Amino acid sequence: MKKQRLTGLLVLDCFFGQCSKPSCESCAFRLVRSLRLALKSRAMQKKEESSAGAVGSWDKPETVTMHPSATLQKQDATKKRKRLLAPREEIAWYPTIKPELCNGCGDCKVLCKPGVFGLGEPDPTGIHRPKLIVEHPYKCLVLCTRCVPVCTSGAIVLPPKEEFEHFVEYLD
Repeated sequence: MKKQRLTGLLVLDCFFGQCSKPSCESCAFRLVRSLRLALKSRAMQKKEESSAGAVGSWDKPETVTMHPSATLQKQDATKKRKRLLAPREEIAWYPTIKPELCNGCGDCKVLCKPGVFGLGEPDPTGIHRPKLIVEHPYKCLVLCTRCVPVCTSGAIVLPPKEEFEHFVEYLD
């Protein structure tokens, strides 16, 4: 029993490269060492391939084919431009943020190009991120809803679209 345990420990020592023998020439566990070296070289090759793939992955963007109706809808949406029929200050289309739901991630601030969102007051304890606030409400584009799906916590609420469609005229 002791001999089996000792043999098992020697195999493990050999496999992990902690063998006390000066060379593996006459060792009965030469195959264990060669297995360790083969596995190590395979792991190194995988690391090199994955790092090379990560660097080169952005070089050639993959082409994504869309369904023809989806491309037509996208073209129609980009062709139609909006024109406001009233001054922007008279149109109350802007988001509101529920502070109890906001986690302070800032995704809405990064997404919103006009700069509607800003950071609120910092947490006095310094543990939580500052919550976001609607800093410039009238910079929001009328009928834009891009920030709502980006909010992971569901804190952004917009008014109903139907109430504001009469303020917008679509141009060709």
